[in-house]
Amino acid sequence: MTLEMKRLEGWFEKQKLMKFLKGEYDNFYLLFDLDNFNFLLGNSAFHYARDENSIRGVILNYYHSTGIKDIWTYGDNESTELLLRYIDRNLSVIHLRSNNNTDMFKDSSNIYYEYCMVNESPSGIPDRNVRLVTPDMFQEYGDLISQWDHTRFVEMEPEQFRNLLNYSTVYGYFDDGKLMSVATLGAVWKDWFMISSVFTDPAGRNKGYAQKLISSMLNRYDHMGKAILFVNKENLPAIKAYSNIGFRKYSENLWVDYGTGLVP
Repeated sequence: MTLEMKRLEGWFEKQKLMKFLKGEYDNFYLLFDLDNFNFLLGNSAFHYARDENSIRGVILNYYHSTGIKDIWTYGDNESTELLLRYIDRNLSVIHLRSNNNTDMFKDSSNIYYEYCMVNESPSGIPDRNVRLVTPDMFQEYGDLISQWDHTRFVEMEPEQFRNLLNYSTVYGYFDDGKLMSVATLGAVWKDWFMISSVFTDPAGRNKGYAQKLISSMLNRYDHMGKAILFVNKENLPAIKAYSNIGFRKYSENLWVDYGTGLVP
């Protein structure tokens, strides 16, 4: 059986890919970009692999303004290998299920593992110490999150933090007026929402700040159907905190680094 690779260009193909992705939680970014036709805007591209009978795999190549690419792929090993063969992996992070064959990434810089976790009935406890981090707080936000080693935040300039807060919804936990923990309300697809960029001041770890912060966000968005996040498999305190507020492990995924130096 022969596989062929095709570029996604139209509505009819999009509908087939939506059905193939099955609405699985760890396909969130694939589903979001696909359903919003982001592949027509120029900052992302979809390709898929098929045989004569059906679609076997799909890949999203998302281009950041920094030059780094996030590559999300879903499908069997054969189709994944075919799709990745034609993708420039330089300065990219590849995300896929961990049941894929890691031999295809022998030339990568590093391979990490992360969990996709989901809360299927979001609810939480409101906390008066949690509030929006507004653009005028860019300096405080930058001072905090730039401590997060091996992330894009380390190299960002103050104006970039201001711009980020202008177009992102970021919540913070404040202790005696000081910003101690932050989390971003990421993309929303149908009634699913993503929580990302969760970080706590190293001086304030193990005090429950992040758990209270996320719980308060779940309370604010309890009208939504599902809350999703990704977490480094080795970050046991975070996994415990998320589990305490209703998240469960949905899947284990690979985070494959090609020259970015980033970590999950």
